[in-house]
Amino acid sequence: MDLRAEVLTRTRELLADGKPRMAKEIAAELLKRGLAGVDKSLVNSVLAVEGKGQFSYDRTSYAYTLAGADGQPPATPPTDGAATASPKPQREPADPALRQRVLVATRELLTDGKQRMSKEIAAELARRGVQADKSLVNSVLAVEGKGQFSYDREKYTYTLNQEAQRG
Repeated sequence: MDLRAEVLTRTRELLADGKPRMAKEIAAELLKRGLAGVDKSLVNSVLAVEGKGQFSYDRTSYAYTLAGADGQPPATPPTDGAATASPKPQREPADPALRQRVLVATRELLTDGKQRMSKEIAAELARRGVQADKSLVNSVLAVEGKGQFSYDREKYTYTLNQEAQRG
C-alpha cells in the first residue's frame, strides 16, 4: 500500500472515535503509530483528494471528522468516480494598505517575544480592528515581512526577529 493510501486508511480508523482532529494532530498520531513521512500538508492533501466526501472539515476549528459523524452529510463524490481536487476560488488581492496595516500590527503584536500561529495573530489583529484571515497573515509575513519574522516549521509559529525589534 502506498503512503497516501495508508494515510487515508489510518485516518479513517483514527477518526472513527468521533473526536475532531486537526491535520497536525492526525499527522502526529500517525507518526506515533509508526507511519513515517507524514506531515500536516500530506494529511490535508490526502483527505481533500482521495478522501473527498469521506471527511467533513470545520473551517472554524480547522478539524476533520468522518463525514456524517458530526451531523453533516457527506459531500457528493464526483460523477465520473475520479477523485479530483476542487479548483480554489479566486481571491481578490488584498488592498496594499490592508497588507501594510497587517504587517505593522503584527510587528507590534510580536514585540512581546511570544510565538504565535497565524490564526492566533489573525484573531488578535481582529480584536485590534485589523480584519485579516490566517492566509493573509501568512502571505504578508512571507512577502512584505520577509526577513523581519522567523517561522518555526515544527510549531507553525512566528516570532519577530531581533533586528526587526530594534528597528
